[in-house]
Amino acid sequence: MNILILTDFSEVSENTGKYALDYLAGRPGNVYVLNIQDFNFSKTDPITLEKKMLHISKELHKTLEMLKAYSQDKGLEFHSILSSENLISAIRKCIAEKKIDLIFIGAASQDVRHHPILGNHAYEVVRKIKCNIVAVPGKSVYRKPRTSMLPIDYSVLSKEKTFELIQKCDLIKNSHMTVLELNEGHPVEANKEVICEVLSNKLEQAKVEYVDMEKTTIFDRDLLLEIQDKFDIIAIIGKNLNVCDKLLNDRYGLCSKIDNMLPILVLHQ
Repeated sequence: MNILILTDFSEVSENTGKYALDYLAGRPGNVYVLNIQDFNFSKTDPITLEKKMLHISKELHKTLEMLKAYSQDKGLEFHSILSSENLISAIRKCIAEKKIDLIFIGAASQDVRHHPILGNHAYEVVRKIKCNIVAVPGKSVYRKPRTSMLPIDYSVLSKEKTFELIQKCDLIKNSHMTVLELNEGHPVEANKEVICEVLSNKLEQAKVEYVDMEKTTIFDRDLLLEIQDKFDIIAIIGKNLNVCDKLLNDRYGLCSKIDNMLPILVLHQ
């Protein structure tokens, strides 16, 4: 398995790396650690540029050594990547060249929005990068998810292929899943029947529970605080853009306004 960890050398990034390694424990694979810098080659004098590049290289090496020491897993190979490209281009390049299966990024919250990756750009990554992504809050500690929550807007989902993603993702496929059916009054019964049947076929039926909710309710601050005691992870289908928007948008998303502890898995086709 090939995973990509985004870092800006902050404590939140460090925790994200540890979360990713705990998830990988016991499995062989490649761990790529990506840092992105704007070196401004045309406007920075050579001496200052050299000092900055040396400093960043040392920080990246230190991060890699920390992760190696934390893991002590001989089946993993660690690689560092320093890029001066823009965030989206750099990640897309890594996905294509390194055949990345899963991306780990620090989740935006009240106290990390100022970080160049963890705040303003995490949502951009979720929306523009078509690879499975785990957004990890700064205080989140990995444990194999026993319970997961999947908010679904049936009006925009209809393809069986979408739900094959759940079956393939071992982060949630064996968890007891609560499907929150977000209802805005659209005529979606046909979609709903197809999707429920697909979910039951892809997962053990006993592990899926359906709860009908008004869409506005799920994005209520008090509810999100309450569900942190009941679930281990929130899963979102990438095509449910409105759900992603309401939860992860760095300016007005719910997770930018409260101290969320739950990792959020975004599944893309």
